[in-house]
Amino acid sequence: MRIFIAVRHSNNQKQFYGALWSGNFYPALQQLGHEIIESQVDLLPASRFMQIANNFTSQELEVRAQITQKIIDEVKEVHRQKPIDLFLSYFYNSHFDTAGFAEINALGIPTVNFYCNSIYQFQLVSEIAAKVNYSWHAEKDARSLYLKAGANPIWVQMGADPEVYRPVPGISQKSKACFVGQRYADRDRWMAALVRAEIPLEIYGPGWGEIQSAATNKSAENNQPEEYLGRKQAVPGNTASYLRVVFNNIKTQGVWDGLARNWQQIQYRQETKKLSPLFPPFAKGAIPFQQICSVFSSYEVILNFSNVWADGTPGSKLIPHVRLRDFEAPMSRTCYLTGYTEEITNFYELGKEIDTYHTAEELVDKTKFYLSHPAEAEKLRNAGYQRALSDHTWKRRFEQLFAAINL
Repeated sequence: MRIFIAVRHSNNQKQFYGALWSGNFYPALQQLGHEIIESQVDLLPASRFMQIANNFTSQELEVRAQITQKIIDEVKEVHRQKPIDLFLSYFYNSHFDTAGFAEINALGIPTVNFYCNSIYQFQLVSEIAAKVNYSWHAEKDARSLYLKAGANPIWVQMGADPEVYRPVPGISQKSKACFVGQRYADRDRWMAALVRAEIPLEIYGPGWGEIQSAATNKSAENNQPEEYLGRKQAVPGNTASYLRVVFNNIKTQGVWDGLARNWQQIQYRQETKKLSPLFPPFAKGAIPFQQICSVFSSYEVILNFSNVWADGTPGSKLIPHVRLRDFEAPMSRTCYLTGYTEEITNFYELGKEIDTYHTAEELVDKTKFYLSHPAEAEKLRNAGYQRALSDHTWKRRFEQLFAAINL
């Protein structure tokens, strides 16, 4: 097939994960023998306000309209040269005017939009989902959200590329647990349980070291533009941003529920501050993407945490869901221990290919077990690796997607 693809939220690889999804999708599609026509339109101007679901300013709408027309013109031109068989995008509401899908469909081209944050940020793609032919979502439990929006949902999970995520030979494993990822949601609560239990561990990623100084925050504030495309920009950590959150909670949830939410967020922030001194001795800092496999290969146990905020902000319900790491880490041949989700049982045999935990006590106990039983860790490591290689590559995911939409 000839597939027209617009999945890069920025042509600059360093912004908005500009190379993440092209890096995941393109090798698998090429392995399957498909021809890729990549959009040259830069989505960056619209990605800068992709956290906005609707009620766009007139300037934002103008930017979206320009991007939409450029992409449609691209599609028409390459389709005129040789027919396109599929249009594949990763659009938020901010990126594309949904009327554009009808123009693409009029050429006889089916459209698919991928989205992987449906559990806690569905509103950011709801308009796109309702108009595209097929809404490809990664989270199984998101189906009801798509149906309610009038979409045609296709559930196909994420995967991993074995050419990218692979075991690195010749590296001796430390008898320690390791987590790679930023400090987010309740990850520090789980990690605190391991620290207090004196589990040997190391942490890679932003947010786990020393708290930023007031001077650093002030510098970031001074470099932040006050307005972009007619919308005032929030500066994280300053007084105005806190007041904005307070008033927004009251506006969207009512006085009493809004005040309750504010109190929950205050409590969360206070607890976060209390935990912060626990982590610097174990924090190794952020690492470049190219080093992840080497880090995975260097530790006896690789940890992961599955919860996200229900609406993307602190104080809402914590919801577990399957993550990219659930395929990347086993593909790298790790002894992998992650938070339990019902969905993960669709992809692994728990206790034999990967392992999971429900509580902090179980996390501590299982981490101790695999660190003290290297033979059992090796069994898990090998079985999870073989399962990931056979069933959880991006190549297999695209085969499943194309079968689901009859292509």
